[in-house]
Amino acid sequence: MRSRVQDAGDHAALWLITKAAASRLACPSNDALAAAIGARGAAAGAAALRRLELRGAITVERLAGWRLVTVVEFGCRTEGEDA
Repeated sequence: MRSRVQDAGDHAALWLITKAAASRLACPSNDALAAAIGARGAAAGAAALRRLELRGAITVERLAGWRLVTVVEFGCRTEGEDA
């Protein structure tokens, strides 16, 4: 069972990704995602991205160090370095 803190963190990460996609900005880095969920380090941001992908909230396409993230609910996309 997931904790409420993790759910709130994932929501914050999804909001950051959605905001970037809607504003046609670069995809937030793993460090930026970690900061959004109140954690430190790129690994925490990458884990949040994976959880969102596993839940079906986003899709992530990776190629040659870049990622294209699609917010499933809205169909908007953002891309940037896969870091």
